[in-house]
Amino acid sequence: METQAYKYPRQKINGIWLIIAGIAMFLLLIKYNGYPNVWPFAIVYVLGMIWQLSPKTREKLAVGPGTPEQKKWSNFSIMLLAILVFVILQFFVDDYRTCWLLIILTVGVHFLTFIPVHGKLMLFLSITLIINAFIGLIIANVNLDVFLVIDGLIKILFGSIFIKLSPINF
Repeated sequence: METQAYKYPRQKINGIWLIIAGIAMFLLLIKYNGYPNVWPFAIVYVLGMIWQLSPKTREKLAVGPGTPEQKKWSNFSIMLLAILVFVILQFFVDDYRTCWLLIILTVGVHFLTFIPVHGKLMLFLSITLIINAFIGLIIANVNLDVFLVIDGLIKILFGSIFIKLSPINF
């Protein structure tokens, strides 16, 4: 059985991914007919996912492989996010503001299930994203763009911290 030198081997990849996701959130500020244009966001998000799941990325930027338990948590987290976003899109697609805030909330919740994969810092990331989404849902007269920017900044901040904490250098 292989021993693992570092408990959270993919922190640097996670950090870079969070920065990419934060930048993708800023792209939602680009409007199409007055609504967030999903295409620039989706393109950057999908390219970021492809990059982070690439074996070359993992070979170069991971300290080692994740444990089988971490792989299970990662898969569960991604499935949870996909299912919850699908449900949100079924019921709230006509209210773009609520839809996006619920997606931000869902992302925050799904980060809770990444705690065993990337460490307790994910709890603080999750809490800040959830609070941002709840404030947006409660205070209806604040423009959605404010919460998209805050979400992006939170992800970039925590991404930078994860990169700094990672024991691997570029």
